[in-house]
Amino acid sequence: MDLKGKVALITGGGRGLGRATAAAMAREGTSVAILSRTGSELEETASIVEKAGGKALVLPADVADERAVRKAVSRTVSELGALHLLVNCAAIVGPAAPVHEVDPDEWERTLAINLNGIRQVCQEAVPHMIEAGGGRIVNVTSGLADFVMPLFGAYSVSKAALNHMTRIMAEELRGFEIQVNGLDPGVMDTAMQEEIRSMGPEVLGKALHDQFVSFKETGSLRPPEEVARLVLFLTSDSSVGITGEIGGPAEYRDYGFGLS
Repeated sequence: MDLKGKVALITGGGRGLGRATAAAMAREGTSVAILSRTGSELEETASIVEKAGGKALVLPADVADERAVRKAVSRTVSELGALHLLVNCAAIVGPAAPVHEVDPDEWERTLAINLNGIRQVCQEAVPHMIEAGGGRIVNVTSGLADFVMPLFGAYSVSKAALNHMTRIMAEELRGFEIQVNGLDPGVMDTAMQEEIRSMGPEVLGKALHDQFVSFKETGSLRPPEEVARLVLFLTSDSSVGITGEIGGPAEYRDYGFGLS
């Protein structure tokens, strides 16, 4: 995938798609900096990266904390030598409540991580990418940016805004040889899905809870390791010229990449 010698920063790198991407990139010869709020999860990811033949720079930080983000990006460049790739996986599902009833602090916290946190990471990372002569940014989004699912308003709104920010940044950074794309991975077998199931029918209602449980029971959840292959495609030279796109495995198949 032509990723050898590159330096990547992966937010949400402690688990799920972030962890799978870190391991996949390490196997390709990429130096990875992994950022997450939970240090123990980062250490587990670092161990997996080492077993894959790579080395991970562990960065315990909250993407909603501007000072922590600035320090994390600075450490990435000073300790790994540059910054070429940015994969924004960090996100929370947020409150499950109608918009007119949602706790304002929980609403703001969801947007602080899922939208403003990504903006802060990009704001710190992009100057280093420009200095490196270009790069790739992948923002992990969701089908709920377009699909209406009651009770998940905060999460859905944050991802809808992220999609538009992704398109805007793609145009703004086109002249700097930085590609910016959104990746909708679909439903993955991750801690977020487990968290949603654990809310129970008392919070979600029986029909919606049954739907999420069925994803797990019927094997409909996609393994993060499979989606990580698509992240590699979007961050490699194989994706040259692709920017401002929002899609998942099916949409990117039109560009010559497909998942089984």
